[in-house]
Amino acid sequence: MIDPTLKARIEALETRVLREVLERHRWNKSHAAAELGLSRVGPSAKIERYGLAKRSE
Repeated sequence: MIDPTLKARIEALETRVLREVLERHRWNKSHAAAELGLSRVGPSAKIERYGLAKRSE
């Protein structure tokens, strides 16, 4: 079942966008942060919060 809450939907969108930007920048967090307008440590906190990891190539 899909969680219909606004918070869950925003987190899902944020996770997807963060992963796309990280992959585009080959997981360079500083470059991803700059594109997203976040501080340098912003992506690291979100990666941990959402449990993101590099996909094996």
